[in-house]
Amino acid sequence: MKKIMSKNKLKMGPHDVGGEFDYKIDTHDHGMTYWEKFSNGLVLCVPETGLIKLDELRKTAESFGDDYFKMDYFKRVGLSLVELCIQRKIFNRKELVNEKKIAKKNFEVPILDLPDPKLITHLHDGIEHKHKQSDFQEDEYGEGPPEYYFDMLATAQILNSKNIISIEDIQKKIDNFERTYPARGISVVTKAWTDSAFRAALINDAKSAIYDMGIHLESFADIICFAHDSRTHHVVVCTLCSCYPRTLLGMPPSWYKSRSYRSRVVHEPRRVLEEFGTIIPKNKEVKVHDSNADMRYLVLPERPSGTENWDEEELSKLISRDHLVGIRVPNLK
Repeated sequence: MKKIMSKNKLKMGPHDVGGEFDYKIDTHDHGMTYWEKFSNGLVLCVPETGLIKLDELRKTAESFGDDYFKMDYFKRVGLSLVELCIQRKIFNRKELVNEKKIAKKNFEVPILDLPDPKLITHLHDGIEHKHKQSDFQEDEYGEGPPEYYFDMLATAQILNSKNIISIEDIQKKIDNFERTYPARGISVVTKAWTDSAFRAALINDAKSAIYDMGIHLESFADIICFAHDSRTHHVVVCTLCSCYPRTLLGMPPSWYKSRSYRSRVVHEPRRVLEEFGTIIPKNKEVKVHDSNADMRYLVLPERPSGTENWDEEELSKLISRDHLVGIRVPNLK
């Protein structure tokens, strides 16, 4: 992969990478596997019990040293949870190993007898056709669950057996992140586009305005809303890790968590926006807002012209998560 800049990279820690030179950003969101969704749901359920704080997960991940950079986001956070549970004596390593063996056993796939090709003939384009035995053996290199997923399954089962969290709690988190939370951010924007009093309240005190809509964000972090206008374009990042208004927008896209985006958008935001297909006029200022554990940001995009008579349902179809962090802008095309 070609570097954007040729300067020497410093040996930096795992966090706070704002201004570090890095690679081209993969602007596509690659979504989440079920393993990642389960890990994320579990990790977010446990802090709600009060046994572990989210900030402690990040600090534990830092202790992994160089292994931090070898792990993907969900593996890092998931294994941080496991280590914290052991350190807090919520369970011990022997319990984890035993439950992990059971989890792996449940994923074993039985070997089925292959059919006898002599007993199977069929037509291809009207011509009788037979198969060789090897034709029925799938050349399978598909990947099953990664190793850390069994740590997550084992942890979930142990916590369930101790009545700390339930498997249903985890599934509810998964459902919320896929359906409930993303719809919240869209509803906030459409209301701001159609209700000037609400728009003013949102910009003045976003968390209170959102609460008055009947949306409880289930987060201690504050929310600040910045509105695009003719003079300023806003874009959001978290140079520290991946702080993001998840209970308002759902899970952050994969590029938002990437080291490339976190480092580059701080010192060359226009160039980064261009990589996403967003061209900001030179006479408009680009402001970058760096999220943290106590503060989240929401971007209120400008309402596209030509939608003056649209209702909230019609407007909602124009809005995506990317618009609400400022990386793209809604339009009628």
